[in-house]
Amino acid sequence: KKINYQILSFIIFSLPILEFLKDNFYEIGIILGKNLFILIFLIFGFLFITAFLLKFFFKKKDFYDTLLITIVGFWLIFKHNTINRFLITTKENNSFINLFSSEIFLILIFIFFFIFLFLFIQKNIFFKKFLFIFFYLNFFLILIQINFIKSDLANKDIKLSNKILFADLIKGEKPNIYFFILDGMQPIKDFEENYKVDLSKFLNEIKNKNYIYHDNTLNFYGGTTYGLSAFFNLDKIISNDGKMKIKSSSYFPLVLKENKSSNLLNNLNNLGYDFKWAGNYFAYCPKFNLKYCLNQNKSTVDLYLYLSFFGKSPLIQLTQIFGELFNFDFKNYIFYKSLGGEGIFKLHDGIGRLTEYLSQIQNIDKPTFYFIHHMSPHHPYLTNSDCSYKNYLGKINIESEVFSYEGYKEAYLCNLKKISETIKLLETKDPNSFIIFQSDHNWRMAKTSLEKKKIFNLFKVKDNCKYDLDQNLNNVNMLRLVLSCITGSDLGFIEN
Repeated sequence: KKINYQILSFIIFSLPILEFLKDNFYEIGIILGKNLFILIFLIFGFLFITAFLLKFFFKKKDFYDTLLITIVGFWLIFKHNTINRFLITTKENNSFINLFSSEIFLILIFIFFFIFLFLFIQKNIFFKKFLFIFFYLNFFLILIQINFIKSDLANKDIKLSNKILFADLIKGEKPNIYFFILDGMQPIKDFEENYKVDLSKFLNEIKNKNYIYHDNTLNFYGGTTYGLSAFFNLDKIISNDGKMKIKSSSYFPLVLKENKSSNLLNNLNNLGYDFKWAGNYFAYCPKFNLKYCLNQNKSTVDLYLYLSFFGKSPLIQLTQIFGELFNFDFKNYIFYKSLGGEGIFKLHDGIGRLTEYLSQIQNIDKPTFYFIHHMSPHHPYLTNSDCSYKNYLGKINIESEVFSYEGYKEAYLCNLKKISETIKLLETKDPNSFIIFQSDHNWRMAKTSLEKKKIFNLFKVKDNCKYDLDQNLNNVNMLRLVLSCITGSDLGFIEN
């Protein structure tokens, strides 16, 4: 009995962890690290202590019984999100279900747990046999699913067909390159139409500083992963016949991991450039390659991993509710005060982190390519138009209950303010550099797949660079233009 219960307890305990690995297998190389093992150790320690306390209070119960009961409760908590989503999708028109689905299933969790507890304590033989069969089948099913995902990814690993190199024909001093990706920032014309505002003042201001804004620019893809994978590939990642041209392990941000290579980084290295990256909560630089990080946060606490793991449980919601009883705003802490006092608010502010970094350094020994992935105006919306902190919660609007229409507007206007301030700083700090502000895709107001590819496009290049605004100067083609100007080699735009 003891051995059977130990094995069953281990299997049930492992199910939420295996589910997490299955759902995030794309990032498994990052997930399987010390932070995950620390988390597993802490969770098991907590469950072990809980089981010991139950044994202490219910002395007639065997310790392995109380351990199994505790771990089943742990597993049930991670079923919260699954049933919650099921309730919402099956009752789409029921506003009560939509509003209180989390609370309803939290009650159901307790009901299921007490039914399990009653049948277990009653030593129902049929129930115990069912318990063993059910959890063993779950365990082996997840292992099979993981194996299929692994095989599928292995089959998609296609080698790069070529290496794009821009031969250095100039051999002169190289300028710095600042490439800002403003995640989800729609073109100015679209924004003006959606929000009924006039941004002619901003456009005149940047025009007077010799910047060019071009509204009719289409990226190759309508999402971040494919768009930025093409960015680092310096080319499309899907051929005209629909086949992938790169490995799945070479998608962004995995391509920036140690011992990985990309066409962009190979070219920059060949030209003597350093590469500095300011990431965000969703593509957190210290998780991938510390040597690239603009801010080398060496914290051993991986907030991204922990929030992702507990995302399928009600624990985050309960923490928020419990915190309110003691006047502690959990969301405010996560967004504004976590990560060593900086919080996700500052982590998402790639532009602000760059300007702070530049103000602290005196000289740049090598030419540097600054890749700034500014996580705005993408959700979560954490800023007013004056760039002060404000956490916009979900509102019912033209997007959805989750994504705040007003929050996007405020974040967009804040971005324009930050762009103006950054341009002024770089005029003084680094006037001979290449500076590009582009988005990776349009936002949720886009109605068609073509509109989703429309991007914000503002740039300043040197006078000797030859280009035509009729060309599609998207992320990839803008990189090709800059590398061509730096090296004097042929340009070679990629057609849409």
